[in-house]
Amino acid sequence: MVVILSLTGILITAVWLYMRQAKFGKDPRGPHLARIAHSPNFRKGAFQNLSETPALTEGHNYFSIIYENYFKNKSRQYPKDEIPAIKTDLKNLPIHSNILVWFGHSSYYLQVDGKRILVDPVFSGNASPLPGTVKSFLGTDRYSAADLPDIDYLFITHDHYDHVDYETL
Repeated sequence: MVVILSLTGILITAVWLYMRQAKFGKDPRGPHLARIAHSPNFRKGAFQNLSETPALTEGHNYFSIIYENYFKNKSRQYPKDEIPAIKTDLKNLPIHSNILVWFGHSSYYLQVDGKRILVDPVFSGNASPLPGTVKSFLGTDRYSAADLPDIDYLFITHDHYDHVDYETL
């Protein structure tokens, strides 16, 4: 019994320490929280969508989602072959060329009117805080942060791990 309690305590402590890493963020405080509180979307202590935004699409429930994601045949969810890609030397592109380079999923680089824009950079090869759990598809892992020129604007569309890669940032 002592061994089980000790192992449980060690596991709880390990999870607690892991969850305190910077990549998991923290609740806003002080001036940051005050600025957030002035948003028209911030009501009753939390952000609210201004328009109706259902959590699930019509005809689905949480059980059907769990079944589809964990028990249904997923052979068509992942590409069978590597996604064809040509790696471009981004640092040597003419600055006034308008260019779009898709890195995979939500990540892309835009060059428009002499401005360099990076959106949702995920270059770690993993779209999850747990290494090895949500790997990028073959062919979408050609670039790294070192391949990028100096960026004028960085856009993060929302704070999901497949859009915000702490290792890349």
